[in-house]
Amino acid sequence: MRLAGESPKGDPEVFQTIWKHLKSDGMPDQAANQLTAEMLTHGEDVDSSIEKYERYYDNFRERGYNEHAAQAMAVESLEGGEAPRESTRFAGIYGGNEEEVPSVISRI
Repeated sequence: MRLAGESPKGDPEVFQTIWKHLKSDGMPDQAANQLTAEMLTHGEDVDSSIEKYERYYDNFRERGYNEHAAQAMAVESLEGGEAPRESTRFAGIYGGNEEEVPSVISRI
């Protein structure tokens, strides 16, 4: 039993519940473990958006990082709240993100 104000950090059931939720949304084991641990450690400071994770992961893979490195870096980006910079090529392939990819200004 947890008293009011106590953190659920030591509760394996909370960890397992979050992990299962991330896995059911399609996140790989390693990334789900890392993100779950970050969520329990940092609480609401961690962005847990699966869509952002997948975009960040694809971005790092496109840059040439291996699968495990791309997973870890994508989770770290979610934790830090800072999106990795997207190249014009990446935006062209995966669809531009208007917030992060600057628009091109035509010159006369």
